[in-house]
Amino acid sequence: MNTERNDYFDFIEDENPVQIKQVIGQYLRYWPWFIGTIVLCLFIASLYLRYADVIYKTEAKVKILSDKENANFSLDVSKLFNKSSINLENEIALFKSVHLSESVVQNLELNVAYIYNSTVTSKNTFNPPFVLTYLNSTKTPLQSQVQYSITISKTGYTIVNVVTGKTNLTKGYIVDLGMSPFPIKIRPSKPNIMTSNIDKNFSVIISPIRKIAKQLSNSISIVPDADESDILSLSIQGTDGSHSEKILNNLISVFENDGITDKQEISQRTIRFVEDRFVYLRRELDSIEISKKEYKKRNNLSFINEDAGSSLLEKNEKDKASYEIESQLLLVKLLKNNVSSQKVFELLPADIGIQNSAVNGLVSEYNSSVFTYQKLLTSAGANNPSIQNLVSGLIKQKANILNSVDGYTRQLKTTLNKSESAQRNAEGSFSSLPEKEKVLRSIERQQNLKESLYLLLLQKKEEASINVAVTVPNTKIIDYAITNNAPVSPQRTKIYLVAFLLGLVFPLGILFLVFKLDNKIHNATDVENQTRLIPILAELPSLSDTKDSISQSLEAFRTLAYNTNFITPVLENKEGSILFVASSIKGEGKTFVSYNLAKAYSQLEKKVIIVGADFRNPQLHKYLDQSRKGYKGLSNYLHDPALEWQDLICKTVDDKYPFDILLSGDIPPNPTLLLSNQRFASFVDELKKRYDIIVFDTAPTLLVTDSLIISKYATTTLYVLRSGVTEKKLVSYSSKLGFDKKINNMGFVINDIDFNSAYGYGYGYNYGYRYGYGKEIEKMVWYKRWI
Repeated sequence: MNTERNDYFDFIEDENPVQIKQVIGQYLRYWPWFIGTIVLCLFIASLYLRYADVIYKTEAKVKILSDKENANFSLDVSKLFNKSSINLENEIALFKSVHLSESVVQNLELNVAYIYNSTVTSKNTFNPPFVLTYLNSTKTPLQSQVQYSITISKTGYTIVNVVTGKTNLTKGYIVDLGMSPFPIKIRPSKPNIMTSNIDKNFSVIISPIRKIAKQLSNSISIVPDADESDILSLSIQGTDGSHSEKILNNLISVFENDGITDKQEISQRTIRFVEDRFVYLRRELDSIEISKKEYKKRNNLSFINEDAGSSLLEKNEKDKASYEIESQLLLVKLLKNNVSSQKVFELLPADIGIQNSAVNGLVSEYNSSVFTYQKLLTSAGANNPSIQNLVSGLIKQKANILNSVDGYTRQLKTTLNKSESAQRNAEGSFSSLPEKEKVLRSIERQQNLKESLYLLLLQKKEEASINVAVTVPNTKIIDYAITNNAPVSPQRTKIYLVAFLLGLVFPLGILFLVFKLDNKIHNATDVENQTRLIPILAELPSLSDTKDSISQSLEAFRTLAYNTNFITPVLENKEGSILFVASSIKGEGKTFVSYNLAKAYSQLEKKVIIVGADFRNPQLHKYLDQSRKGYKGLSNYLHDPALEWQDLICKTVDDKYPFDILLSGDIPPNPTLLLSNQRFASFVDELKKRYDIIVFDTAPTLLVTDSLIISKYATTTLYVLRSGVTEKKLVSYSSKLGFDKKINNMGFVINDIDFNSAYGYGYGYNYGYRYGYGKEIEKMVWYKRWI
């Protein structure tokens, strides 16, 4: 053998890669926990799916139309740029407005919720066997929630006011209580439906409309169907698809009616305004008609053009009459002059145009008398009595003509004066017509203006009436509400998958935390992760009470003995090797390792002694089945010079492979002082000469300095680490002791490894051991190995 540590144990890898297989195996050893949690999670998932409400998604699509599209106006400049002129955000806000939601709640009575209370669960039902109507005696809206518990009996209902706790028993299924605390009416939803619902209990919750409207508004999702699209997709999730379809369809109907109402409101206001103006215009037109009538009446006007023609005609007639009168005056004057100028009886002009029959008759008689006078005058003399009578008659006739002419002349003059006056009146009337026409036209202009305004407003009224009659909504329904048959939640596949993953993750997380929080070493890998400076000489299995376990344990200690020989230098003087068995704290099994290592060396036909050097808490005596007080040991030898250590030696009970034991003896008050004296050094030298292997069971290094004081005497130090007991930081501590040369030729021994539960050892180390520490260990039931 080499004098230095064997190269086999000096081999240190540059890197410490994570062994995936080992990590997986670390978790797989707890496979029953994984199976148990998976089964439990799947069972919980099945219970959840059995009683959970199945939620379905109901969707409807509507297209928002612009006013131009409604009016079939094809010229839209915005379409040239493929950009909609509709602000969909405004339409979405209107769809989600509480105002519209309140209308839907009132239309469908959504503020009344029916809950069927079964033995296991309580679920909302949208097809209850009865319909409840809340009688609000005041006109103010309901401010707080009202709840009733209604149980259907064979004779009627048992109604309980949940708030007040009062109960009312009714007879019959059509009930109108109409009084507090039961201001409700109940009637069956369908004929003969009550017989199948006897003894069923329902909770009826009546909520304020505004509250339910807000909930409804928040539950409805409205999004554009696509980018740059005028189509809106309305969706809602609920447990009853038909109920959700009613809600969406009613919402669309309310939205359309609201838009129609808004449009009709403008036309209605136009109609009301026109009707109000009609009253004023009628009053104004009546006033103008009366003014025009009075003005025409005062000025003898009918139609201004006809009145002007009549005045002109009258003027012409008056002028003509004056002209004729003047002509008559001239003719009469000529006739009078002719009569007056006659010296003899001559014929007078007849039918000269005088329009007086008397004058014309006198002239005609006078001319007849003149004819007779002229005929007699030629046949008789002037003194003829007939002539004389004719002369006398002609003189009288002539005088009569002159008198008639004078009378006719006076008559003509009088007629002429009247005609001239009438002519002046006709001329004045004709000259005043323009002024009258101006005034009349002003009146008629006012009348025409009012009439035009009246006709215009009448036209607008008709147009508004037509608009009211033909108003169409700004929406086009692409799809009425349709419920998807595949439920939104719970999704069975996803739930089971999540349950399965939770079944894996839950124990995995717990184990991960346990492993992360676990500060103990369990196998060689844990030690190597802390340090690779110190070799691991052996991994000792936990012991059980089987025969195989005992033999396998001996084999494990033989392996430890062989590996110890590898790192133990060979002394030239052939002296025995001194093996210190140490640990950081008590309870790590150093005494157990010391005893069994000595036993293994004895089986290799080595002369072995084990010395109890732990003066603080000696345990070596337990392997002799003796009390510590009954034996003296090393402490007594070091303290009493009269004693010889040979006299203190004990023998093992094994006659086939015996070895010597020197117990620690009585617990001294000053262990450090005893170990530091020269007597201990002499004792070690004597042992090296008499024994091949000297095993010292030393005190823990972390607790006391006893072992460090005497460590210089050790040829090799076996530092015991116990699986599940030794903390990882103590590995670093012990490694530093070896690195700092405070402990000679150090090697780790990992004790009490459960190879059945520790992954990675099944192939070569599947011993199935349990570790006892000097007492009988009960064989563990199989399932306890996983706890």
